[in-house]
Amino acid sequence: MYSFIARQPIVDINKRIVAYELLFREGYRNEFTSMDPERATSRLLIEHFFLTNVQGYEQTLYLVNFPYQSLVEQIPTLFPSHLLMIEILEDCPPSDELFDAVKSMNEKGYKIALDDFIPSPSWERFLPYITTIKFDIKQIAIADASEFIQAHKQYDLYYLAEKIESHQELEDAQKAGFDFFQGYFLYEPEIIRGKRIESSCFTVEQLKLAIHQSPIDFELIERLIRYDVTMSYKLMRFINAHLSQTFTSFEDAFHALGLDRIKLFISLSLTAAHELTPSVYYQTSMQRAHFCEQVAALNTFDLNIEHAYFVGMFSQLDKLLEHPLSHLIETLPLNRAAINALLKQEGTLGNILGLAIAYEKKDTSSIQWFTDKLALDSSLTDQFYINALDWSTPEYHHLRLEGKLLHQQ
Repeated sequence: MYSFIARQPIVDINKRIVAYELLFREGYRNEFTSMDPERATSRLLIEHFFLTNVQGYEQTLYLVNFPYQSLVEQIPTLFPSHLLMIEILEDCPPSDELFDAVKSMNEKGYKIALDDFIPSPSWERFLPYITTIKFDIKQIAIADASEFIQAHKQYDLYYLAEKIESHQELEDAQKAGFDFFQGYFLYEPEIIRGKRIESSCFTVEQLKLAIHQSPIDFELIERLIRYDVTMSYKLMRFINAHLSQTFTSFEDAFHALGLDRIKLFISLSLTAAHELTPSVYYQTSMQRAHFCEQVAALNTFDLNIEHAYFVGMFSQLDKLLEHPLSHLIETLPLNRAAINALLKQEGTLGNILGLAIAYEKKDTSSIQWFTDKLALDSSLTDQFYINALDWSTPEYHHLRLEGKLLHQQ
């Protein structure tokens, strides 16, 4: 399965690209399909920021439309403020709860735009907290927009003219006092396709139940995420976007980010979820994860079991997402030992991963080489591999959720 996102450049008065508007698409057709706006926005955000944008957070400003409810819930605060400009859709009512949300997000450093703005006294109180006003010049005449610009000089506002479709419109908008410009005359939206991996149906169903419990069992949620490649990858990228520290465990990250924020992120991810497309790499990633954690748990080693687990889980991200593993790993908060294990198969973690791969390939000589190097009993690692094969199958879903390793039963 693939995701499709369109991005349309926004230029300044010198025609330099200064930002992009992200637009939801379901295929190569450059048009918005009929889909619930909340779901469309959720998919666009999750897929761009936490799944398909494998180069990490390039220093580019993105404008994204947000429906009313997502604004009131302050969903935009899940994303880096220096990369995101929040667009308030034109059909959002200027209510008190929206005003409070806008003021709060502004105070947190977020840039906010009024999209397809039609001047109204009810929006005046919002203007001190707004960064940019976008006028659709097909709906509001350039001359009328210019009047508004001149009448609101007391505010530190930028103005963007969209739907520019001719050189004359561009010139008129420049003379009228607009700062930025967008339209097919300048650039058409560019469709970007990215490989998408999905969570298992079991994980999605169980998370939907868990997130609505009262009180919420965050230990259960942690296990559900930990045993799902897609949710683990997205959450790791979310952690990396908001915390500067190296990953230790989901429990530590939950507390550092705040449980309310984690709940909001999970809810958004579930809204964006698709059905899982079966992949052999998905299941073997889970097998590697469990094999590696079993080995790392031995007293022989002084290793962080979580690091070993995620080295196994993320070792085939390049095959799942069809991008170089080195690019994908840059977006995750892993320590140097884990990174070296994944990219160079170095160190103790690298040897454990090498042993897992040798078992997959039924390469007896490599199995012997790695067990000797790690000073392990091959009969024990044989059992670990059998455990991993069983543990990764759907039949063991509930066993995994109890937080137990198969070999400990």
